[in-house]
Amino acid sequence: MSDPNGPGIVLSNKSAQQQTYVFYDNFWNGNGTAGANFDHPGTSVTLQPNETQFVSLPDTFKGRVQRGMQLPATWVEFQVKADNDGAAHGDISLEQGCDGAAVISATDGSGRSNGFSDDILSGAPDAALGQRSDGVRALATTMGNWTGGPNQAAIDYLNQVVGQQKAYIVGGTGTDDVASSNTCLAVDFY
Repeated sequence: MSDPNGPGIVLSNKSAQQQTYVFYDNFWNGNGTAGANFDHPGTSVTLQPNETQFVSLPDTFKGRVQRGMQLPATWVEFQVKADNDGAAHGDISLEQGCDGAAVISATDGSGRSNGFSDDILSGAPDAALGQRSDGVRALATTMGNWTGGPNQAAIDYLNQVVGQQKAYIVGGTGTDDVASSNTCLAVDFY
């Protein structure tokens, strides 16, 4: 796939239900650090099952897209244009929970991709799951937040079925970065 309309995300809903995806720009960004934005959502896009839409974003965007506005949720973290190489970079994070699979891919023809597409929720142990106020069951946070500490059952299960190479489970290193030289990434939510 080539750069469709400039910097941004080619967003796809691979699920069987209509979904709304919400973009959050970070409050601040540093060298390997960021101030995650939890309460000031930006652009939202609603997609029907198997629908794809290009979402144009400024090349200064550094943040995430997730299903809806509630946690726990799977985060697809990305920056549209990195200072060091001018490329878009992204990864999958399960540190604030997991409400389903996601894959991030380059659109520059390089073939770079990371994440997972399997349904891991249906086989998860009860101790690793929680229920959001909207009724969605999701894997709990692996790092903790204002709702409580890290959920060790979720950490153990995610390490078994996904692994740190495909998605951040406990932070740190070991998760493959996806870079796209054309400032455009593809994001598939399952």
